Amino acid sequence: MKIVYCVCGSLVRPSRAELGFTDCVRCAHENPVEPPKGRMVYDGKVGAQIEIMSAETWRENKDRFCPKGARSAVKNFSKNISA
Repeated sequence: MKIVYCVCGSLVRPSRAELGFTDCVRCAHENPVEPPKGRMVYDGKVGAQIEIMSAETWRENKDRFCPKGARSAVKNFSKNISA
């Protein structure tokens, strides 16, 4: 078994080293990484795909992903019936 040391100089637990981690538990909790985020992209009627992106990219483009109008075309037309 290979002994791995963290950048702070402390020993990395063998169970973490087996999984490929190079940081000790203390350093890993000090620098948390935000998980990636995603959105559904509908190419047509049949199905959708998931677009995965970093949390920073999602925050920058959040206003483009969220709809701001009515949720269906029926609601849009039903508002103007008496006009």
